[in-house]
Parts: sequence; structure tokens; C-alpha cells
Amino acid sequence: MDKWQGKTAVVTGASAGIGAEIVKDLARNGIIVVGLARRPEMINEFAKEIEGTGFGKIYAYKCDMSSLDSIKETFKWIEDKFGVINILVNNAGIGKKTTILNDNHEVDNHFVDIINTNFTGLVHVTRHAYLLMKKSEDFCKIINICSITGHNVMSFMNNFEGQEANVYHGTKHAVKATTEILRQELIALKNDKIRVSSVSPGIVETDFFHAGKFIAETDKIKDVSPALNSSDVSSVILYLLQIPYHVNITEVIIKPVMEPF
Repeated sequence: MDKWQGKTAVVTGASAGIGAEIVKDLARNGIIVVGLARRPEMINEFAKEIEGTGFGKIYAYKCDMSSLDSIKETFKWIEDKFGVINILVNNAGIGKKTTILNDNHEVDNHFVDIINTNFTGLVHVTRHAYLLMKKSEDFCKIINICSITGHNVMSFMNNFEGQEANVYHGTKHAVKATTEILRQELIALKNDKIRVSSVSPGIVETDFFHAGKFIAETDKIKDVSPALNSSDVSSVILYLLQIPYHVNITEVIIKPVMEPF
């Protein structure tokens, strides 16, 4: 990780769960990390763990991934303060419990939020990050946090009351496809300094999905699956940053042992 010390990283969805763990791990390795979230005060709270350690530094900035104006303003601030970035981890994601064919018009806004946060926002963030990466004229890395739901459609979830999948799976399929499109565009641009990868975790114990709570809320399943920890996913990010510059691991799937999905 020495080659990334003093470099600047941006992590979206950084206030809790996987994002928070990634922010802390990057900072512990001497990287300057900008954590983006709707709740930046939560980032400031755990950033205190890093203060005075002599390692990297954590900055928190409020950014709404579903708003293009918010993304533009955020990256203007990043450019003014840091000039360039070298690492981007697109981690932000949300889900809502409903179905596509729900006749309640309130779900219209749910779907807009999910698509804009999980996919459209990721595209906009990546485009703005790419411009700052080009300015660095150095090696850079883009990592998109996808999901096993981006590799298949787990219709079994519809058997669990209140756990409807709706458009979430579609956004993760889009992230997976976009990661490969970005890789091909970089080749077409003859850019061999920026690499792009996707990481698809199975079930992870986070604020987004508490496996234990999920099991307790239904009588239909028992011991549905073990779960990964946020640190398990973050360790994969660190691994991807340590491989040689001429190597690109384009996709990683990580599951807990015995996960049936």
C-alpha cells in the first residue's frame, strides 16, 4: 500500500457499514480520504479514531448521490481543495421494500431514489472523478461496489414477507455492465493508468441489511445464511489496491462460506 500513501481517495456512501470501514482502512494506510454521504456528521465521528495516529486523514462532505447538482458541487469542492484524486470507491446504495407492480403511487419516488442513488449517481460521480484522475497523470483506481444481485435475480426473496426486490437488482446489473463498459472505454482511449473493478459481496451485516434481524422477522426461514462483515469487503478493496499496476482484476465476488444464494 506504500504506493498510495499521500494520495487522495473518494468513497461514496461513507457514513456507515461497508463505506465507513473502507474509509477507515484507507486512512490507516496513509491515504487522504474524502467520505461522501448525506450524513457527514457520522463520518466526522469515526474520523476521530484516525486523528493523531500519524496515518492518513479523513474529510467528510455532504453529498446526495441522487442529485446531479449536489455531485457537481461536491467535485468542485474536491478539485479546489485537493486538485486531483487517485482512488474512487463507488459504494453508495439504497433499497426500498416494495414491488414494481405495487399500485401505490408513493412508490414512484422510491424507484427514482433507488435508480438515481445506485446507478445514475454512480455514473455521474465516476465521470467527474475521471476528470480529476486524468489531471493527476498518475496511476488511479475505480472500484464499484456491486452485489451478487447484479449477477442473478434472486426471485426467492419474494417469498419473504416485506423483502421485495423491485428495481434494486436491476441497478446492480447496470453497475456490473457499466464497470465493463468503463474498462473498454479506457482501452479505447489508450489510458493504461486508470483501472476499474467491481466487487460483488453476498449478504453483509450492515445498517443496510441486518441478517439476524431479517431472520427474526419471518417464520418462513431459519438460519437463512451466514453474513460477511464490512471489514471482509474492505479487505478486498485493499487487496485490489496492492496488485501490480499492470494487472487489472476486473471483478470479484465475495460470499460467506455456506451462503446458499
